[in-house]
Amino acid sequence: MDDSNAAAALPDPTSVADGEFAKSQETRKRILEAMMKLLADQGYAALSTPAIAKASGLSRTALLYHFSSRSSLLEAVVRYVMRRRIELHEEMIADMPRGQRFRDMAVDAGWAQLQSVEFKAYCELSVAARTDNELNRVFTSTLEAFDRARRDIALQLAEPSVAQSPVFDLRRDIHRLILEGIATGEGFSIDAEKRAAELFAFVKLIWSDDGEAFLKQAQQQAVDRP
Repeated sequence: MDDSNAAAALPDPTSVADGEFAKSQETRKRILEAMMKLLADQGYAALSTPAIAKASGLSRTALLYHFSSRSSLLEAVVRYVMRRRIELHEEMIADMPRGQRFRDMAVDAGWAQLQSVEFKAYCELSVAARTDNELNRVFTSTLEAFDRARRDIALQLAEPSVAQSPVFDLRRDIHRLILEGIATGEGFSIDAEKRAAELFAFVKLIWSDDGEAFLKQAQQQAVDRP
């Protein structure tokens, strides 16, 4: 896996140590791709060592040569999924025009990313980390690095007036939380399509000049609230 500038902030779980064959990197990537697909298709409960070995086309012995325990497998797949989400994000926005059109297109690109295997695997890990202390330790620390990397990308690509706005992070939070909520289907039952479309339009609105003025008022109300 080639490092992008942002993805480099997260350790690469496929990297080859001194003295190892280059083929080891390809095998580790194969294992982690198989784990990511198992997570997306069958959920966290499917990540048994035999299932991972079978999905990777390896013997259990060969699997444990590259990742010596379930703990090391979990740590590696968390980092791999986070890195892949960063890389996918960079790939989608790399050639977009800047300005207001970029803001609208970035929302569409963000939505497309939430349909990916990477995001589905991320959701499974996120839910499982709530009750799995071992997973939670790795997931929480890796998520912090992921969030910083995604913010750095946004700052690099945003127009100066947008990047320097006091509502920059608030915009990003609303953007992420609404789209991820729609993608996971949480909270919708009646008129789901209409309600999702309205929320999607709202996400685009907050990146406009009118949206900035509205969010500044919200920030001030939060400060003034007793």
